[in-house]
Amino acid sequence: MTFRELILRHGGTVAFGYGLALCSSFGQTFFIALSGPGIRESFGLSHGGFGAIYSTATLCSGLLMIWAGGVLDRVSTEVYAAVAVGGLALAALGLSLAPSVVVVALSLFALRLFGQGMLGHASVTSTARLPQAIRGRAIGIATLGFSTGEMVLPGLTLAVIAAAGWTGVWQIVASVLTVAFGLVLAKAIRRRRTADAAPVRRAAPADPTTPQRRRDVIRDWRFLVLVPSMIAPGAIGTGYFFHQRLIGEQVGWGLDEIAVGFATYAGTALVSTMTAGTVVDRFRGVRVAPFYLVFLGLASLTLAVWPGGPPAMVFFALLAMTAAANAVVVPAVLAEIYGTENLGTIRALAGAIMVVGSATTPVLFGVLFDAGVTIGAIGIASAAYVVVVSALNVLLFRQGSVNPN
Repeated sequence: MTFRELILRHGGTVAFGYGLALCSSFGQTFFIALSGPGIRESFGLSHGGFGAIYSTATLCSGLLMIWAGGVLDRVSTEVYAAVAVGGLALAALGLSLAPSVVVVALSLFALRLFGQGMLGHASVTSTARLPQAIRGRAIGIATLGFSTGEMVLPGLTLAVIAAAGWTGVWQIVASVLTVAFGLVLAKAIRRRRTADAAPVRRAAPADPTTPQRRRDVIRDWRFLVLVPSMIAPGAIGTGYFFHQRLIGEQVGWGLDEIAVGFATYAGTALVSTMTAGTVVDRFRGVRVAPFYLVFLGLASLTLAVWPGGPPAMVFFALLAMTAAANAVVVPAVLAEIYGTENLGTIRALAGAIMVVGSATTPVLFGVLFDAGVTIGAIGIASAAYVVVVSALNVLLFRQGSVNPN
């Protein structure tokens, strides 16, 4: 199927997925971290202390996503998204009005659950259910919403923080999400009232011998092989994004250079996402899996071996290449192996594992920074981890029971 046919036949599904991905930005680490210095100053938190709160909130939201993600197999995407957008709006308002650290922690938990968790999950899963021949490109287009947020929001947010403080940012976010909630809710009501509305989209059932239940998937060797690489982009990337300001101090980036770095990240992700989608449609995800983390390893190495520290544009571009590939490759691999009938449940399990992994590095990196460990040493360790897990993914070449849907 050509790109034009993809848009004509499935444009509504892809466009809605794009919008959900864009709204999920407000629960993503790159956006929350922009308010990090203000939150730490307002509540007297150290880098490690704030990292611990954020990691705990992320961990709890990831564990809850094991259940919440599976709900998407039983309700329409519109209803699921309306709940997530409404919850995200309340979380943003709660953070802006937080009177104590406890409320900050609860708000961060809700931001991570409804934003990074549920909205991101709905965006990718709804497009991953499309036919295999177009799946990679469909996911790629939908996940451009993540890139759009990363390109547009950092500069705007830093400008608003300078003018109205970090609380002003979150009050504006709450207002924007309230409007988005109304739009998504109206879409859900229209779908319910339309007599010929299609049910929740499912492809043909998976092979009966293919694991479908969580406990069986967890024991499947292919899933276990994929887990370490699924963890890598979220864990390492989250650590870098969460401590972006401190890393900038160590390598000599100013706020303006960080903002340019984010713009570079988003622009690179725009191109890389579509490239990854085309590659996956041509070669299938399991054949791409051993190679898609190479740019994360290179980004980590630049922190250690680039004289005086890498330019922010180079570092963020390398991160973007891996993030774009990860957003396409992992859901494609899961759909290829396990089919799409219960993809919401299976991807939620994978997503929870990735979130749990990403919960470790804000506090871990924060503690290491507090102890005087340099970003160069952290970069070397991260690159070594990438090499090991990429080698493990070679085993996926040997698996032959890919689902045909």
